[in-house]
Amino acid sequence: MNATLKKYVEVLNNTNVMALATSVDNIPNVRVVNFYYNPEKPHILYFVSDRADRKVLEFAKNNVIAFTTIPAEGISHARSLRATVRKSALGYKEFVAALTGGNRGEEPVINGNGELLDVYEIFATEAEVVAESGESARIIF
Repeated sequence: MNATLKKYVEVLNNTNVMALATSVDNIPNVRVVNFYYNPEKPHILYFVSDRADRKVLEFAKNNVIAFTTIPAEGISHARSLRATVRKSALGYKEFVAALTGGNRGEEPVINGNGELLDVYEIFATEAEVVAESGESARIIF
């Protein structure tokens, strides 16, 4: 694993919150969501949303998104301007089972009824990792 990918994974391990930005009809929108990832596929980030949520409607109109992780401490973070989002083939129950089966040992931080929730996948083709020092490096997946 190269140094940039190692730092990217370290950043993902130190937070599970990101700001997710969409844009429809030249109107940007950003919201904070909890995310999860599979260490074997760090270029794919997962999150859960109520299928009736406004952001889901925005994805249908424009699936190109940007994101930045929100550091739990310090300033290290990862961000991407080149990512897309789509509904996952994983159902909510499969997603929860996958998470509780070893992905950082966390239960998902989700309120609401699982029957109303869908799992979404963010596919990053590249990301920028910003270290504590402020230095950044780019990774292409």
